[in-house]
Amino acid sequence: MSGVGDRIRAAAPAPGEVDRNAVVLILLAIGTVIAIRYGGLSSTTDWLTATLDGVALDGLSNRFEEALSASEHAGFNRRMYWGLFRWVVYVVPAVLVARFVLRTRLRDLGLKAGPELRRHAPLYLGLYLVLLPFVVAASFNGEFQDTYPFYEPPPGIGYWPRFYIWEAVYAGQFLALEFFFRGVLVHGLARRFGAMAVFIALIPYVMIHLTKPLAEALGSIVAGTVLGFLSLRTGSVYLGAALHFAVALTIDLLVLGIQ
Repeated sequence: MSGVGDRIRAAAPAPGEVDRNAVVLILLAIGTVIAIRYGGLSSTTDWLTATLDGVALDGLSNRFEEALSASEHAGFNRRMYWGLFRWVVYVVPAVLVARFVLRTRLRDLGLKAGPELRRHAPLYLGLYLVLLPFVVAASFNGEFQDTYPFYEPPPGIGYWPRFYIWEAVYAGQFLALEFFFRGVLVHGLARRFGAMAVFIALIPYVMIHLTKPLAEALGSIVAGTVLGFLSLRTGSVYLGAALHFAVALTIDLLVLGIQ
């Protein structure tokens, strides 16, 4: 972490100086949280149908509404919207900011890969094993059982293929989430704030958990801090995304098994 300390000293702003890149990243985080809260829920899609109607795509708007409400697979369709919306919101604006504002490679924003990742894999596996007893305990909690899994096939409809498709989209959403919070925000802000970037990025990350069970919201503070520092250390969010999804998949399967 000595390199982070060097960046803090090298990037220390003069009194009254505003760092444009840091401001853009903070505004990006604010905008992303607002978009998720007011546009990313399957119950808040009026903006999309109104937009489609406004550009004379009424037929598409009607089919979209039907898919989310009247279709036999409405529950699955709502979850697809949830996951795909988050992927777009986490990735597309962040990539544009990286390209045109930060002017840096995505690889330097948490997307490093290669043999180095294998060296850190045991650490992430160890973290999963440490978390496993807490995940098992949470699966017996009523709040978690009411929340997870986000998608469960209705009675009489098998798990194949929709449940598996959902879990694949769910996994992609975690990769997008880690890229945004532990990649673009942490590494982008570290150029100005060093290791403090982890805690700055933690604020919007915890905010997106405020609709979850209290234990999960509190746990997001620990998870965001640990994964943030690991991202700074490894230069990669890939294993963090894998750990995040492994925990989520485990609780989904445990809750389904208990029910």
